[in-house]
Amino acid sequence: MTFSVLIILVISSFTARFTQTKQSEIFAGPQQSKGVLEYRQPDYMRWEYTEPQPLVWEIDGDKGNMNKQISGMLMLIKQCVKGDMEAARKSFIVEQSGDTILLTPKKRELQRLFRQVEITLNPNSEIAKQVLISEANGDQTTIRFYDVKML
Repeated sequence: MTFSVLIILVISSFTARFTQTKQSEIFAGPQQSKGVLEYRQPDYMRWEYTEPQPLVWEIDGDKGNMNKQISGMLMLIKQCVKGDMEAARKSFIVEQSGDTILLTPKKRELQRLFRQVEITLNPNSEIAKQVLISEANGDQTTIRFYDVKML
């Protein structure tokens, strides 16, 4: 597969529901969570798990209510949503082929966590319809977005 330079549009405010499935050798089978993502221009994002355990992470500007690792990943997601690829390129090789964006970590501390992050965009909205996170330890997390509503 050949990848080209990424060009992404700035996204409006929106909400979306998601399902997150994690596959790991630690668990007997896939672990599934559900929740809601809210993004508001210019810098607010709320990631809320509703099942199986309620949990909310918020980030507004550079401030969040979570640990450094989670905050860093949410900042990356927010940068991609905003179309701020220059910020993502500081830490990742960013490539695009059609509706697929591939992020490969450049920095050693990120390589210890992730092998790749693959984002598949919905061609109608330019909002991710799926994110596949391949972790360095072999685990995989798939996040599928649906019921997207522009605010």
